[in-house]
Amino acid sequence: MSAPWKCPQLQDSMLSPAQSEPGILPAGTCGRVDRAGRPGALSPVRRGLGRHRGYMNQALSDVTVLDLGQVIAMPFCTMLLADMGARVIKVESRERGRERVSLGIKRKRNGVEERVPAAQYRDRNKLAVTLELKTPQGIELFKELVRHCDVVTENFSVGTLARLGLGYEDLKRVKPDIVYASITAFGQHGPYAAQRGYDMLAQAISGYMSITGFPDQPPTRSGQSISDYYAGMLCAFSIVSALHYRQRTGMGQHIDLALLDSLIIALDNLGERYTVGGELLTRAGNVSFGGSSSGVYPTTDGHVAIAAGASDAVWRRFCEIIGRSDLTRDAGFATAAARRDRRDQVATIIQGWTSARSKAEVVSTLSTGGVPAAPVNNVAEMVADPQVKAREMFVELDHPTYGRVKTTGTPLKLSETPGRVKWLAPSPGEHNREVFVDLLGHSPSELAQWISEGVI
Repeated sequence: MSAPWKCPQLQDSMLSPAQSEPGILPAGTCGRVDRAGRPGALSPVRRGLGRHRGYMNQALSDVTVLDLGQVIAMPFCTMLLADMGARVIKVESRERGRERVSLGIKRKRNGVEERVPAAQYRDRNKLAVTLELKTPQGIELFKELVRHCDVVTENFSVGTLARLGLGYEDLKRVKPDIVYASITAFGQHGPYAAQRGYDMLAQAISGYMSITGFPDQPPTRSGQSISDYYAGMLCAFSIVSALHYRQRTGMGQHIDLALLDSLIIALDNLGERYTVGGELLTRAGNVSFGGSSSGVYPTTDGHVAIAAGASDAVWRRFCEIIGRSDLTRDAGFATAAARRDRRDQVATIIQGWTSARSKAEVVSTLSTGGVPAAPVNNVAEMVADPQVKAREMFVELDHPTYGRVKTTGTPLKLSETPGRVKWLAPSPGEHNREVFVDLLGHSPSELAQWISEGVI
């Protein structure tokens, strides 16, 4: 948000020292006011909060997010933003904070079992405050925070925040250029909008379950809550897009993301294969749709994934490696179309070769020969994988209470402004003083009073 833009809400007389001409403010400051009510003043969160915490000089270091996210989808979205330098203020009730702590990862240290809530990676790099939004003072403090932020994020059921006076239309009156992002199961409109929903339901309705699993087995849920992660990534992209639009126009907007939509867009071209071609595909196990020589095969010590049918050339290389060059001259196996008609025979041939060898031997032999292959890792094997280590997808950080904690690294590898894991998940309310006193300018006595009254 480096380029300035004209802010139509400002009068010519409303100038800040940084302005070079009337009506021009640094991008992202339209509608922002300080505690004295001066429009356009850079918020204290930009001037002071976080400068010592490693925010500066990252791609999103001039973006502040007020995060009401819970569970997976929105916390994952704001984690990505925080990895890229955005200052994310996580807002949660005391009760929600206690639940988060109770779900900390279990481990034994020095023979004593403990939970490590700091290892909840989706909340890393964030500032954490507690605030009860069902109290009038809590509502006012939240709106005060909104004035200092660029983005508000939430994934409550449709209408929940609007009933508290904190919906998009409500907060647009507080800060006209706010970017307000919502993730729900089914979106803000449509016959299912009012229904509560989770990843399981999104996978079911989207058709994703119908294509997951083996042909002779029931529809199967993907092993993780994939729609939450897809929606989180799409929401992060939408937020950055909305901020870019605001930089050009001065206008905020409401982002409406649905778990269901995020899965439908991830179905590859299966939708078009039905809507255009009338073809209804179903479960195919570990074989790709339309594939013939790719799949998962047993070894003496586990399984390997092999893409032997990536092309006819790859298939020929595979046949040479396993000593079956005769298959390349057999019309029944020479082309991808022919191999699709003989999938079971192809699988038997590949399995006959892999089952007599170890994972390492299969992968090494095929990879050296130009055939894509990889071990099927469990999580422990994945963490130890040399490629995962080279990419620094697990990093160790120190924590004052829990000592050294190994946590998932960032996948955001930009050459000039890479993502960074700066600190572990904070405790509930860990930054109450930093936010309510240092940022908003309230007194320590006010903070103590609100804590005693159950507002914070």
